[in-house]
Amino acid sequence: MLIELDLNTNDAEALLRHCSEHRPNCGDFREDARLSEAMETLAIAIKDAMNPMEAKEALDHQLLDAAIRLFGAKSTAIEWLSKPMPALGLQRPIDVPLEEALSLIGRLEHGFGA
Repeated sequence: MLIELDLNTNDAEALLRHCSEHRPNCGDFREDARLSEAMETLAIAIKDAMNPMEAKEALDHQLLDAAIRLFGAKSTAIEWLSKPMPALGLQRPIDVPLEEALSLIGRLEHGFGA
């Protein structure tokens, strides 16, 4: 999913602080966990968008190919590779060592829970 926001730097920094500091507490543990994960994902996206000078990471072709085999579509694979995963300590598959990300994909291919 692509969401475009037209924010100035101050607004982006304020939103990033809120995403990083806010701890959901609606009383429903599952909903709080979902909201917390969404806030963490949004914080990562904001950080990435605020650093245009840094070279964007190039996906390792082996990792991308493995994810495409798992999900069947390149867009789904790229989206999955860009999301923080509890099985990877809330890191994105593209941010961990290649072998660790491939190991997770292998476990998923064979039906083992991450």
